[in-house]
Amino acid sequence: MHAMPTTMAAPRRFPRIHPLFVAATLAVTVAAAGVAGAAMWRQQSDVRQSEIARWQLMATSANDAAALSRLQRAAAAGEVAACAALGETLLSRTDTESRAQAEHWLSLAAASGHTRAQFLLGKAAMLGELASGRTDLPVAWRELGAAARVGDVGAAYYLGLLYRGGYGHTADPAAAAHWFRVAADGGVAQAMFLLANAYREGDGVPRNDATAVSWYEAAAEREHPASIQALAMAYRSGELGLSRDESNYRQHLAEAAHALKHPAINP
Repeated sequence: MHAMPTTMAAPRRFPRIHPLFVAATLAVTVAAAGVAGAAMWRQQSDVRQSEIARWQLMATSANDAAALSRLQRAAAAGEVAACAALGETLLSRTDTESRAQAEHWLSLAAASGHTRAQFLLGKAAMLGELASGRTDLPVAWRELGAAARVGDVGAAYYLGLLYRGGYGHTADPAAAAHWFRVAADGGVAQAMFLLANAYREGDGVPRNDATAVSWYEAAAEREHPASIQALAMAYRSGELGLSRDESNYRQHLAEAAHALKHPAINP
């Protein structure tokens, strides 16, 4: 009896996967892992920022020594946000040693690109609020310029003042008006007032009474006394394209007196 011949099964063939498909799949997987990791990092960063902000508040408003010590340790460890917070805390104090330490920590944070530290350092240098008690215009120009260029409206306001007055440079009314506009768009009432003045006088911008009135009104809504007074006088004398109106004049005068009790605060 002869054995039946055995038929060998053909080997199973799997579809060939193109190398580009493998690479694309790997890239998507890595990207997804990266997004998840970035989200987790942001969450941890936000928690740390809140913690540093809490320490700053306690050290500033309650003079909490333990909170100040935590800020100091975090700053010494190289945390940029802690350097900025510690510098701001110490800048609020009036003694020379605290101001010197404030300048040190703010300078470190500013050099790392911390926008608020740049603003605070530049403003203090401009107003003579550092340890020396003197203005430091090169520092003011550098730090306020850096912060303003990335959108800090307080820095934009003070940079506008620097350009308006010159202060070591040739005065530039157009640049001043530009930075006042940035600050005004960000809600700084004093910048709105100065921008209104620029349009009223044609200083760095084309003269435009209607635009001047609109910025005076915007500042007046934020209870800026000088802007309300400017509107009052315009109604009294019929300036800026407004008709003489005794009733509006008296109303704005009363509002100005009220606003003087709690005026808008500069940044």
